Amino acid sequence: MHFNNINTLRFLGAFFVLFGHTFALCYGPGNGEDPLSEWLKTVTAYHAMLPGIGVALFFVLSGYLVTRSYENRHNFFAYIEARALRIFPALWVTLLLTVFVLGPLVSSLEASAYFSHHGTWNYVFHNARLFPDVIHRLPGVFLDNPRAGGVNGSLWTLPVEVRMYAIVAALGVLGVLRRRLFFNLVAVCLIAWFVIAPDHFFLFQKLKHERLGLYFLLGALFYMNRDKVKYNWVGVVVLSILMVLNFKNAIYNLVYATWFAYLVLYISFHPRIKLPDFGKYGDFSYGLYLYAFPMTQVAILLLGPENPWLIVLCSFSAAMVLALFSWFVVEKPAMQMKGRIVGAWPEKLKSKLKAA
Repeated sequence: MHFNNINTLRFLGAFFVLFGHTFALCYGPGNGEDPLSEWLKTVTAYHAMLPGIGVALFFVLSGYLVTRSYENRHNFFAYIEARALRIFPALWVTLLLTVFVLGPLVSSLEASAYFSHHGTWNYVFHNARLFPDVIHRLPGVFLDNPRAGGVNGSLWTLPVEVRMYAIVAALGVLGVLRRRLFFNLVAVCLIAWFVIAPDHFFLFQKLKHERLGLYFLLGALFYMNRDKVKYNWVGVVVLSILMVLNFKNAIYNLVYATWFAYLVLYISFHPRIKLPDFGKYGDFSYGLYLYAFPMTQVAILLLGPENPWLIVLCSFSAAMVLALFSWFVVEKPAMQMKGRIVGAWPEKLKSKLKAA
């Protein structure tokens, strides 16, 4: 793929999550948000605040890139291998560091009580599989912070991400991704179903999960129609006008989500828009996302919640160090394993069958 701004946008998305979460964690539940979120929730779909914007950005790009990943391979096993290597190794290392290093240091319990508590081990084994949801608390950890007990609230999006990977795999196996018109029909039907009856949507159990699925699906839809969709300022203006005309009516959320997905991809791929390349030395966005929340809670524990701007600086610095570690020690080596585990199985099986 030619030069694009995807890595930079993903990094900004992770920073938006860190920034927004910092103020929410400093103020405590119901006591305020960051300055941007107070305005954003009045105009965005589903009243999304800055962390929600960051996550939506992630899911639009993920829908586009993951659908491309399956289509490029057309191999179920290679696709699953690639997705698993991207998500799980970094997650598992995060969980181990959180439970076995951070937890004992900050827990109000004695080490023996902490490690003998069933909640400690539930946190590891339950969150490691990302199904059906995640656990956010560790025994005695961050109980005196304004948002008491939250260890890593960002993890809730990962089960949604993995479920969307599974849906793409299912559509690939069924041949839907090979037929654009069929895919478009399926996607439009799913979107219509969600808009008309979100409480009875079958893909997810929680409404906030379904909303992320919508952004992912829009990214996939734009990818499948990539040769028909042109990303230019005219499209941004037209969708902006539609968004204004439909402000707060029954279809506003869908119009806004479509405008947002188009805008993200417009910024990603427009040849004249060249953002600073934050991904020049590596893709640090996932690691930043994984470590931002616990590092923010640690900073609040050590420095107090009175100065959110100082907490942003400290938590970003600490999370970036861990993100560098995650990329160079865990994520990059894991991604280099693509094709070496199960990716070649189907071809080997075919060779054996032909030889027989």
